[in-house]
Amino acid sequence: MTVKICSCEGLNPKCKKCFGSGYMNTDTPNKSVKATSNDKKVDKKSSEKQESILTDNLSSFDKKEFQNIADKISASLDLKSVQQMRMLHSIPFTTTTFRRDFKDKFVSFGIMESEKRILRSELDDLTKESTKIGFSIHVKFNHLLSDKDIDVTSNRELKTLIRQYKKLKN
Repeated sequence: MTVKICSCEGLNPKCKKCFGSGYMNTDTPNKSVKATSNDKKVDKKSSEKQESILTDNLSSFDKKEFQNIADKISASLDLKSVQQMRMLHSIPFTTTTFRRDFKDKFVSFGIMESEKRILRSELDDLTKESTKIGFSIHVKFNHLLSDKDIDVTSNRELKTLIRQYKKLKN
């Protein structure tokens, strides 16, 4: 038995594979070094694909279920936004080589931003479906970055976001 990193990376506390720890046991014996490097590539690709919170049969839901799903989506957007802001604060933008030195952080920042875009589109689909039925959903974000679409490649935009966040905190 070997221990492997779960596809949810420990971010889902209700994961049936790892139960929220981020690590899962496998029955396969240890593989060679070359095979494990291929597994890491597969794990990154599978972690980029996110499961949809929405189901196909939204028309059978009542107002309370719509609101609960919207609250779940906004909470996960807030969580990802907090993680992104922590990541931004850990990067020293004063150096000239921060893009090269912290390449992994920028890659994970981009992955989180794409996941947030997916969640925002699901939230839009949910609100459209609820208005078709006649319900109104109230969504409140608790973080500055939750409803913003961030350009990960723009250093100026990232620095501006940090400044806005600091002004909000003061």
